[in-house]
Amino acid sequence: FETPTRFLRQLAETPDGVRYVILARDVSKAGGAWGTPQRRFAISLGCEVKHAADLVYADGLDLDRDSAFQPIGISCRICERVQCHQRAVPPLERQLIVDPNRRGTLPYEIKR
Repeated sequence: FETPTRFLRQLAETPDGVRYVILARDVSKAGGAWGTPQRRFAISLGCEVKHAADLVYADGLDLDRDSAFQPIGISCRICERVQCHQRAVPPLERQLIVDPNRRGTLPYEIKR
């Protein structure tokens, strides 16, 4: 939403090692009547990096540099990445440690 009408490109890798080229863009729709809020949506499409040569939006991306790929997951609830700074909710199958005297990226620590 910070760059309306622009396509954002991202290289991503899932925990199973599959790599993707992802495109995202905002779409806004009027509320329909005066004073109603505008509805804003994020639309994202992606394909495996092996198809990048057929995708004009992949031009200029550094597909050979491992650090260019951001780790992503299907859902925070099932993701095993412990140190993810994007985590929205704790994982279902892991024990949490809450220390009120410690401050980190997350308000809890995930027990390894």
